[in-house]
Amino acid sequence: MKKNFSFFAVLLFTVILSQRIKFNANIRVTYDSKLQLGEKYYHNQRFFLVGNSQDYYFGAAQNYLNDTRQYKSIGIDTRSISDYFQERIIRADNKTTVFTNIMDSKIRYDESDRLQWVLYSDTKIINGVKCQMAATNKYGRRWIAYFSREYTQSLGPYKFNGLPGLIFELYDIRDDYHFTATKVEKYSDEFTFNLSGYKLMNKKNYLQAKYNMEFTLAGYPADMGEELRKEMQSVYDKKKKMYNNPLELKPFE
Repeated sequence: MKKNFSFFAVLLFTVILSQRIKFNANIRVTYDSKLQLGEKYYHNQRFFLVGNSQDYYFGAAQNYLNDTRQYKSIGIDTRSISDYFQERIIRADNKTTVFTNIMDSKIRYDESDRLQWVLYSDTKIINGVKCQMAATNKYGRRWIAYFSREYTQSLGPYKFNGLPGLIFELYDIRDDYHFTATKVEKYSDEFTFNLSGYKLMNKKNYLQAKYNMEFTLAGYPADMGEELRKEMQSVYDKKKKMYNNPLELKPFE
């Protein structure tokens, strides 16, 4: 019995360690963005990216502070009142992990897609830095990026990477989602994050679970009462119409 307990304890410890992400970052980028979340609703959002030439973390401002333990409470604790864009991205060991917190659930999925970029000779200056144009088709949108070879880190907002330099500007041709780097700074801290608390799902199941928790009453008790259920569902239906323009129009493209 003791041998079995020791075996499972070692196995559990090994699994937990295998979910711990750790890399040395050498750059931190601040992106300001305009997100057209629905036909009549847009949101301005600040994001942070920290990483090196291969590995990185990307998340909205408050989530970044929470995840990197930089959050400091002054009076009201706002850690649970986080940014709209709840999904965060970690790329490490050639694998991209998307994870999120919704209600009391923590879920994630992995993927290893590589973007196919076309480089163009067009250039422009962004915040004093010369950048070159590139384009790709992904997630049901055509994306335009401007990257700088002055910064060798092959990084960018969200899952967009793989160019020969840092992406300073990224937008789809409908200009629904537009990211612009407003600050680039050297960064020497080690990034660590433990994903063991996030349930691993395939992407299809993750998206379905996320949809259920964001737009349905799946997380509510069944005995909440018919009248209250109708009122709550009406609220979620309005929310669904407000947020009807996801970044990934075609998640599996």
